[in-house]
Amino acid sequence: MEEKEKCDLDMSDIYSLSDIRETPDILQKIKWDATPQMVMEPRFLSRPEDMKRLQELAGFMFYIESQCEPPAVMLLKIGKTDITSTVGRVDEIPVELVRRAMENPQHAPSHGMYAITEEIKAWLKKELGVEK
Repeated sequence: MEEKEKCDLDMSDIYSLSDIRETPDILQKIKWDATPQMVMEPRFLSRPEDMKRLQELAGFMFYIESQCEPPAVMLLKIGKTDITSTVGRVDEIPVELVRRAMENPQHAPSHGMYAITEEIKAWLKKELGVEK
């Protein structure tokens, strides 16, 4: 069995849960229904329908990073030009919520990234003080 790395990111460049909570620009642009599959699917940016879809996805999305131990809920920034970068990490979430989401995924994972479940979404919205 392949050993997974600890999710070590340079925390000076990454938003924590409290940082996200205190940043209205992020909170207003979270795409709660976006999935890793939507973001990672191949696109041909010369097609008008692909450009429209990318504009709709631009913002932020939570996902589960499975390639580390323990798996982590991360915040991905989705740019209008198809560039993405991980900008946040939620360490406070109970690991059993994350493991349940991976054991019984609502959507197939993409590149080791799992979509968050309704249970995780509800937990995040409560912790972030976002309306349901």
